Amino acid sequence: MIDPSNIEYFLNLGLTGLFYVTTLVFVIFSLSIVYHWFSYGVEKARTLVMLAIYLSVSAALFISMSLALTAF
Repeated sequence: MIDPSNIEYFLNLGLTGLFYVTTLVFVIFSLSIVYHWFSYGVEKARTLVMLAIYLSVSAALFISMSLALTAF
């Protein structure tokens, strides 16, 4: 039987799974980006600055996603 508590449970389970899949895709993408930046980049200092900016913006987005997930 479908009742609101089951729907809420499955929706929460689906959103949590989506968050974990998104995190996995992000990690794989980030490893690829970092590899190419360090392999084909010209200046290591500029690459480190770009990496710091990329990771700080990404951290802010993932924290907001996590907070939105727990608020739901």
